[in-house]
Amino acid sequence: MKLYMDESGSIHPVTRKLNRFFVIGMMIPQNEEKLRRVYKIFVRKNFEQLKQLDIQNRMFHKNGKFMELKGACFDRSMKLEFLRFFCQNDLFKVGYIILDNNKLQKKFISNKARTFNYLLKLFLSNAMKRKYILDKQLFLQIDERNVRTDSKFSLEDYLNQELVLNLDLIENVKVQYFDSAHNKLIQVADVFSNILYSNMVTHGAYKQELARLMRHGYLLPYFRFPM
Repeated sequence: MKLYMDESGSIHPVTRKLNRFFVIGMMIPQNEEKLRRVYKIFVRKNFEQLKQLDIQNRMFHKNGKFMELKGACFDRSMKLEFLRFFCQNDLFKVGYIILDNNKLQKKFISNKARTFNYLLKLFLSNAMKRKYILDKQLFLQIDERNVRTDSKFSLEDYLNQELVLNLDLIENVKVQYFDSAHNKLIQVADVFSNILYSNMVTHGAYKQELARLMRHGYLLPYFRFPM
């Protein structure tokens, strides 16, 4: 099983409202081929609106060529259109990890890479125990721009040690890092992580939409840390 993930916010001592939450969005495709087709159609149909929203050239090159979807560039209208467009035909599920910096002990802030790895282990072990993930082989695909170079080599070993050897939940975990511009489903995960993050920092601006997706089975129950 392939899982695509991206994040919004940061693991950080809280100094202002926007620092409070750190969100990881985990895209679990049911049909990757169809999901990629939906991605292409979405970009084609919303090309001009996306270009107008991209005031910092994060989604388009300066020459006007499209690069990638970035949820942080979307306004509310585009986020709602994204949800309407993608959430059809049961092509995927999304798992969310929500970390509340307000409740973190200092040991979780002092080494952010270690905390990131720990969060993924907790989420994956919980998802497998609850039968949200049934496969015995996992392939995690992560945006490389969110991870320090010296941390890229620890996650795969750590997850195999914990999930394979210690907990005996699966047979193998593979982790690979991508430039999100070359991985469409990491981009989809990026938009979903940003939508939930936006909901958290605005005290519920997307509450109704997310509740609807939860009822229709697109979202797994949120995994919160600390519990």
